[in-house]
Amino acid sequence: MITENDIKDLIRNAEGLHLEMKKCRNSVPDSVWETYSAFANTRGGVILLGVSEYKSKPEAERFAVTGVADANKVVTDFLNTINNHQKVNRSILIDSDVRIVAVDGVDVVHIRVPEADYRKKPIYVKGNMKSGTYRRSHEGDRHVTDEELAMMLRDSSDDMDLTIMDRYGMECIDYETLRKYRQHFQDHNPGHPCIDLSDREFLIKLGGYAKDFRKGTEGLTMAGMLMFGQGTFIHQHFPVRVDYLERIGIEPGDSLKWNDRLTDDGRWEDNLFNFLILTMRKLLFTLPTEGKLEGTVRKDGGSLHEGIREALVNAVTYTDYKLNGVLRIERKTDQIVMRNPGTLRIPPERIYRGEFTQARNQTIQKMLRMIGLGDNIGSGFQKIMKAWEILKYPRPEIHEEEGVSEVWLTLPMSNIDSLSDRANSSNDKDAANKCEDNLSAHLSAHLSAHLSAQQIAIVSIIRENPEISLPEIAAQLGVKETLVRSQRRAMEPFVVLKRIGSRKAGRWEIVIKQK
Repeated sequence: MITENDIKDLIRNAEGLHLEMKKCRNSVPDSVWETYSAFANTRGGVILLGVSEYKSKPEAERFAVTGVADANKVVTDFLNTINNHQKVNRSILIDSDVRIVAVDGVDVVHIRVPEADYRKKPIYVKGNMKSGTYRRSHEGDRHVTDEELAMMLRDSSDDMDLTIMDRYGMECIDYETLRKYRQHFQDHNPGHPCIDLSDREFLIKLGGYAKDFRKGTEGLTMAGMLMFGQGTFIHQHFPVRVDYLERIGIEPGDSLKWNDRLTDDGRWEDNLFNFLILTMRKLLFTLPTEGKLEGTVRKDGGSLHEGIREALVNAVTYTDYKLNGVLRIERKTDQIVMRNPGTLRIPPERIYRGEFTQARNQTIQKMLRMIGLGDNIGSGFQKIMKAWEILKYPRPEIHEEEGVSEVWLTLPMSNIDSLSDRANSSNDKDAANKCEDNLSAHLSAHLSAHLSAQQIAIVSIIRENPEISLPEIAAQLGVKETLVRSQRRAMEPFVVLKRIGSRKAGRWEIVIKQK
């Protein structure tokens, strides 16, 4: 039930992204339909009829209830019009979405407009999709741009990446990429009947190549081109660029912008499969691994790696590749940020509740699922949430970046704390010894739970000899110094090795993460 107090609370909050108030005495204002379209095409909202705005008054007194003279007639007219396809292309309301509420002795009409299902967008008015489609912003209702309208139309289909790229055939494939994918496929599906097919027939089975017998056309699908195509042909049709940046230890304003980067610089065939596999290797290398035993075999990975893989697959499968933007993965010191062009098909709060939608690129999702990456039942985000819960990290944040049609997923890592700093700053020797004991206990737990065998060896060497240099550590392990440096970066989310003083006369300090 909508009560009088509910209406007054809404009015006190004033108009905004989810609330529009309109003066209405005897008939439905024509501008209501623009607001209906805007709310339905964005994140929904409430329209109040019978509330007037006095712009000359202070903000707290700007809106006042003036009432609707014949509320039953107004509601009837509203419902008749919303079901008139010449006025509105589609009604997404049910009867309970429209209520008459008595406020201070007069009637106000409360209209709840939900967000339309992405398959039903755009919602437009006056029979004209181009000029009658609106979106909501903080400034009010506005016409969609041509790009936004095209994006809605693409989103209304769940098999967009099955679109045939006529006259783009097998000569556009990068066969080395396809060979690597087929090896993954064979390893993950031994004995599968598709293993012995030709490359063309194999792609047909995957949805990467298709025929339209009705039109008499055939060629690579969008999915086939994006996943396995040569970069030259991909860039002719898809404006999205790909980018991976590793920025561990780099602060804003530093002259060094990144430690490692993977971008479309002509050094590799920049299709989606190569980007995903290369990025996954680079990113996972910077993260600790649980190193669990399955029988007598040590299996690296764990919840953190599984969550990261799911997040990467989600970023790739939910990107709108027709938008001009960047699919960017950033590994920072204390977080990972994944940005993909497109919009969320449902609001973030519904995603957190466990609801899900179909991937924007279901064929690409299927291709990845066939080699063990991700699934197609919509549980990917919940796996990420579960992993971060297990690791006791702050909750992942997913949001839309307003104005640029981008989805951002921020995966925070726990803040680090130095028990050694506490020991060094204490004048109490007993307290320092106790702190050192705690350090040893925490290190033991972290070494066994989160670090690789090589990382454990590095930490052990430093604990035994804090003055040792990186070249000397490398010599003891029989590896190159660059490998020691990379392993030092990779363990930073759990164990940080800080060099105090110069390379020759300084010493190492071990900083561990607090749980």
